[in-house]
Amino acid sequence: MKQSKFLKLLFLSVLVLAVFSCTKTGPAGAAGATGATGPAGPKGDPGAAGSAGSDSSNANIQISQWIALTWYADPSGSAVSDTVSAPALTPLVLDSGFVLVYMKPDSTSTPFQLPYTQILNGSSAFVLQASVIDGGGGIYLQGSAPIGVPVGAADIYPTPLIKYIIVPSGTAIPNNISYEKVCKLLNIVN
Repeated sequence: MKQSKFLKLLFLSVLVLAVFSCTKTGPAGAAGATGATGPAGPKGDPGAAGSAGSDSSNANIQISQWIALTWYADPSGSAVSDTVSAPALTPLVLDSGFVLVYMKPDSTSTPFQLPYTQILNGSSAFVLQASVIDGGGGIYLQGSAPIGVPVGAADIYPTPLIKYIIVPSGTAIPNNISYEKVCKLLNIVN
């Protein structure tokens, strides 16, 4: 019986040592095989709206609002004209970029790019053109005198509006591009 108590005590001692000498951390074992993909979970709630990102495609493009023109007769009677302020047209912009000018006959009409030749009765009647004032700061608009017809720019377009778009160098824009196409190309919202 003494031996049986001794064996029980020995067994209990080994068991206590085994339990208390085990650690929960040890060297990592080898990675197991990837299990099968489980079923998709339920759709989550929509996330919060993100902040507005920068529009790098037209970051340096400057666009005016539609500006109403008032035609003034040239003292010689050969043209009508108006000048609009364009403070963003600085010498630096003029040296490195270019300006597109669009006109629409009234607030509901389709815009067209200037210069524009008005055709009446199958032939050229007059030309509408825009030019940047020397040194910048404004745009001069002119409708030349009618050629062989009794009506001119002020008669056909009595309430015109213009918009200018300043395009920096390095932006590829085809020549003679419609207003709709330039808006799409440069992500311009009317």
